[in-house]
This record gives sequence, C-alpha cells and structure tokens, in this order.
Amino acid sequence: MKKGIWIRNKIIPYYLKGAKFALAMLLTEKTLSASQIATAISEKGIKCDRKELGKMLASLERMGVVTLTDGAYSCSTKKLKNCPVTYSEDQLIDLIGMTQGTVNGKAFYSATPPMSVSSRGNSGV
Repeated sequence: MKKGIWIRNKIIPYYLKGAKFALAMLLTEKTLSASQIATAISEKGIKCDRKELGKMLASLERMGVVTLTDGAYSCSTKKLKNCPVTYSEDQLIDLIGMTQGTVNGKAFYSATPPMSVSSRGNSGV
C-alpha cells in the first residue's frame, strides 16, 4: 500500500498519509460512525483518543475526502476508490489506532510500546 496519496479539493492539494490515509481507506470499504470506529480501535486493545479521531474525521470532511450522512462517514473519492488496498479492515483499524497522533508532523505510535531491554547489565549493588 502507498504511504500516502495526493487529493485535490477544488484548487487546494492535500497529501493524505498515516492515520488519515488509513481512515479514508477504511471508509471507502464501509460506512461507519465515529463511535463505531472508536469502538473498533478500543476492542483491539489500543487506547483510542476520541478527540483526535474527531479532529481527523473533521479534517477529512473539510478536505472533501469523506462525507457525513445521518451520523455515519463514508469516502467516495474516486482517487481513493481506485487505489488498491493491500491491508485488511483489521490492519487499517490498527494503523488508525496506533498512529493517531503526530509529533512535529510525524506520526508516532500511541499504543504501549514493547518493553525495552537494558543494555546495562546488573549493577550488582
């Protein structure tokens, strides 16, 4: 799967990547409410930041990538519909949940990281 894709809303181009791209791809497959998306993320054991999810959905809606009808979001952008999805729905939900935030414009994983191994041996004290 691509890491991102250029989308044009009227004259303004946007580069979708990370969680927004995964979210848009998920919404090309099915229509979901924000609550259903948050529940799917939480059921996978990933902490879902509902505020961040709401911001992403609002941003995608402003860009014209997704539409909100009767409380459910869907993506009918032709460019995304024609983009081959190599990830399953579960994998897209993982990507959305694990890359909800950014630091200095770069996605970071919000799930609990694996335990690190200390390179320093036992101090023996």
